[in-house]
Amino acid sequence: MLRKSKQERRRTLMAVMQIIRRNDSLGHIARIFASNVFILVLSTLTGIMIARFLGPVGRGEQAVMIMWPQVLSCLVTLGLPSSVIYCIKKNESDQASLYFSAIAIGAVIGSLAVVAGLFVIPSRMEEYSPAVIEFAKWALIVTPFSLLGLVNNAALQARDEFTLFNTVRYVPNIMTLLFLSILVFTNHVNPFLTSLAYLTPQIPVTLWLIVRMSVIYRANWKVNAQSIRTLAGYGVRSYGTDLAGTMSYYIDQIIVVSLLMPQSLGLYVVALSLSKILNTVQVSVVSVFFPEASRLEKQSAIEYTLKVFRLTSIITLALALLALLLSPYALPLLYGASFAKAVPVLEILLLQVVIASGADTLSQGYMAIGKPGRITLLQFGTLAANAALLLLLVPLMEIEGAAISLLLSTVLKLAALIWMYKREHSIGFNRYIPSKSEVSGLWKKAIRSRTTKEHERYAEAD
Repeated sequence: MLRKSKQERRRTLMAVMQIIRRNDSLGHIARIFASNVFILVLSTLTGIMIARFLGPVGRGEQAVMIMWPQVLSCLVTLGLPSSVIYCIKKNESDQASLYFSAIAIGAVIGSLAVVAGLFVIPSRMEEYSPAVIEFAKWALIVTPFSLLGLVNNAALQARDEFTLFNTVRYVPNIMTLLFLSILVFTNHVNPFLTSLAYLTPQIPVTLWLIVRMSVIYRANWKVNAQSIRTLAGYGVRSYGTDLAGTMSYYIDQIIVVSLLMPQSLGLYVVALSLSKILNTVQVSVVSVFFPEASRLEKQSAIEYTLKVFRLTSIITLALALLALLLSPYALPLLYGASFAKAVPVLEILLLQVVIASGADTLSQGYMAIGKPGRITLLQFGTLAANAALLLLLVPLMEIEGAAISLLLSTVLKLAALIWMYKREHSIGFNRYIPSKSEVSGLWKKAIRSRTTKEHERYAEAD
């Protein structure tokens, strides 16, 4: 029995390794998923470390100081990340000019975002100390690098350089973990130094990628008006989606910052970061799905979108149910008893992430067929509903109200997308439900790369 069990484990491991080594969409997704899991482990370790040493109040101060560069860089993208992927896939012969034009645009608007942030931050952080506000202003220096990092990631996806794409996403997390470890061992843990540990790693990674791309494209290094117009043509139409998506992602934190004390933000950020673990599946798939779907004809892209929705939704739901069972015990154990109050919020947010993952996948279908405008309108509608609910429920229910607001607005978004697919593409509700044949087919596809010779070789080794 033990011999058989050992052989089965080896066979399973070999099947997984074969999937990761594949050079098709499934292989790319598997590698991105593995990378996301690694990033997730690193993020969880750093989150636990700072939460235990800083407590809810310090964690709240640290969260708000590193939040603004992330928020502003995403607010001013002008649709560049999506536009870079889409335009390079459609115009591969002109990818050098498209890349450097995107870098030039990103550098300019990123710098303008820094100036805007200097005026916004003081009015949004009235509950925080002058030292925290001053540090948050200086942290804005990172904003252009964050924006250029998004452009670089998009370019790597468009070039199908998924191995490097995965690497540059987890290297900053490793650097952050090392930085935090040094602070712990030297007994210098405070909200300001831990914020630096999160902010600074992005800068050298972004600069290195720009230098690398300059070497690759050295014969075609140019920024021209045509490339800027091409990027702007798609980018402006998809920018609303990016803008509304960013605001939807951060508006709850911004309102919590404005209305509640740092301790409440600290509890909420911990619950929010843990709930986003479920995004690993959806983010991994979409990183490959959007470039792949952009190559397809309209009807094929829609069918592909529905298939991805069905399979990722059932996986995300299964993970959410497991997380719901573990959260009352795992959260206080990992982060400390002072964070136990975040458990009810986490439970609400886990359900919200399941629904949001499905809605985001369906949204990518419209992006892939060159109709980002519809998703832009939907995102702004969802954002308006979320903002109204947040302003109503946060004063009444504090962070629980913020979580409920996110859940309700996400349900509205998914319902609207299902209606849009029904109205414009005649997609019935039954098309969203995965069949037994799809689930079994996915498993068969995953394990088909195993060979009899490999089984025999490992069996003989026993």
